[in-house]
This record gives sequence, C-alpha cells and structure tokens, in this order.
Amino acid sequence: AFTHVVTFKWLDDDFADGGIADALRGLASRFDGVHHYLCGPDVGFTPSTYDFAVVGTFDDRESFLAYRDHPEHQRILAEMIAPNLQSRHVVQLEH
Repeated sequence: AFTHVVTFKWLDDDFADGGIADALRGLASRFDGVHHYLCGPDVGFTPSTYDFAVVGTFDDRESFLAYRDHPEHQRILAEMIAPNLQSRHVVQLEH
C-alpha cells in the first residue's frame, strides 16, 4: 500500500476550507485504487498546528499517481488550494 499525507497552512487564519474537503473526497471516491481517504480542517486541540490535512491510502504508487495527476485534482490544487496556501508538508509511506 502507499499512503500520502499532506498538511496545509492557509494564508488567512479565518479561511474555512472553501469546499476543498468536499471536492477532494468527491474526487477520491471516483478511483478504485483508494483504500481510505480522510481530509478536513484541524479540530483545534493543539496550538500551532497546520490548518488542514489529507491522508490517503492507495493500493500502490500507480494508484496514487493516477489520483495525483488527474485533471480534476490538478484543478482543485490550482484553483482552490494554491490561492489560499501559505505552506504545506508532504510525507509518503510505502507499507
């Protein structure tokens, strides 16, 4: 399996997710190679956390690449995430 973890820090502290979680979940649901997909805003229990996270577990690298490179994913990144993004961190694990 291949797990993709990404965290986002938004430019504006008051930015909700602007529909990003729904858009990403909708996209992930269209792929057969997705085992588990979780995304959404941080719940705010710990100070100094990032604002939003995605954790997706895929069958393999190829399944992840199909998701990552899909035109709808690229649109979500370009139109919804990038204009609001201060920084992001990515970790990917094979298991």
